[in-house]
Amino acid sequence: MSTAMSPAQIFVNEGAGVSVTGTLDASTVASLNRTVSDFFELEQAAGLEVLTLDLSTVTMCDEAALAAVRHARALCTDHAVALRVIPSAAVRYAMRPRD
Repeated sequence: MSTAMSPAQIFVNEGAGVSVTGTLDASTVASLNRTVSDFFELEQAAGLEVLTLDLSTVTMCDEAALAAVRHARALCTDHAVALRVIPSAAVRYAMRPRD
């Protein structure tokens, strides 16, 4: 069993939102949440109507994806900004309703 940290790259898309590539899990969600929080401090976020959280290139994830979306949604609510989530197949699977 590997104990290596899960790799994820997080990018700020100027004036549009945040993108994640790689693995989104408990070891990377805090960094994503911090990046989304910091995004609202950027000058280009002023006047933003929709924040895009692009998870389309997330290759693996767990329930951390749901936590990240909830965090982003709460921040968007605080800033009166709509949230647009672009999920990958892995994210859709992790966020699916469970029986």
